[in-house]
Amino acid sequence: TAVFIGGRDIGLAIDMLAAAKRAMVPPFEVSVLADPSGAFTTAAALVACVEKELAAKHGKTFKDCKAVVFGGTGAVGITTGVIASLAGLDVAIVDHLSLETANEIAAAYNRRFGCHMRGAFAGSDAEKAALIADVDIIFCTAKAGVQVLNAGVLKAAKNLKVAADVNAVPP
Repeated sequence: TAVFIGGRDIGLAIDMLAAAKRAMVPPFEVSVLADPSGAFTTAAALVACVEKELAAKHGKTFKDCKAVVFGGTGAVGITTGVIASLAGLDVAIVDHLSLETANEIAAAYNRRFGCHMRGAFAGSDAEKAALIADVDIIFCTAKAGVQVLNAGVLKAAKNLKVAADVNAVPP
């Protein structure tokens, strides 16, 4: 027997997980896990694969690199940013509508988890190209079916070592 916490709000899921654990009365305990919108499992796998490829292909660790997370204000993007930041990566979470939103979300999760993300904005191809010009890693975590970066924009990423996309849209 286990309690599974889903939903879409990762902060609420974490709060519910903590409340459920506190409510257990030994020896009447069960496993409790949370994975809102599949964000935790998706982000953990994404970050692990990128970390592995970075080491294998470039001999680098996260502590040596900068990254951007497109779709960074969604559940998978926030989780990716938190995990990667806690693993030592310099991370910016990107919102396509508002720098203010990206900064607010980064600040809230930095306080909550002790990580060090920053917000960024890119609404056009030119802004995306400028944002990726000096990064080592690009995470694309936007909604399925949304093309975040095209081949022309990717040419601007002169330091790119690993690009990872979990929304399954070319390039």
